[in-house]
Amino acid sequence: MKREIRLDHLFMTYGKERFLNWCRSLNIFRFCRSHPYPDDLHPDRFVTLIYFYDDNELNELLTLMKIKTKDNDNNTVRIEEIETTFSSLVKVNNEKCYIYINKILKTIILEVSGIENDPFSLDDTTFQRTKRIDDFLDTLDINFISSPYDDDYCITPEFYPQVWK
Repeated sequence: MKREIRLDHLFMTYGKERFLNWCRSLNIFRFCRSHPYPDDLHPDRFVTLIYFYDDNELNELLTLMKIKTKDNDNNTVRIEEIETTFSSLVKVNNEKCYIYINKILKTIILEVSGIENDPFSLDDTTFQRTKRIDDFLDTLDINFISSPYDDDYCITPEFYPQVWK
């Protein structure tokens, strides 16, 4: 599949050297560009994807990643309280990110985006948050999917090898 996103636009937006450093420095997270209007519900962001087989594996993954949330008394995500989907702002390695769990698709998506006063902007502070989570997750024995989304807007080594040269 020929990828259609123009990297030059990303280079102009974020600076070529900085953008290439962001992509090349992350082992687990991938940069995903916001889709054009009217499909622009998500901002530019860093994303990672994990598949799981059953509730037991989901529970093991959440425990291993030390996901913390304020949604319940013990500050962890309880899988028995998730019927089909769950999304929340959480902490991984003491860094804020969003988690999306889909028990039907059997996926966990972690997403890092935004800066303090603008959820649709990315800067070096967003990258540093992502890098700290990425470094922590990289030490765990978890099989992350290299291309979280198979579309033109997800910059991955499989579809944009020129970024990783």
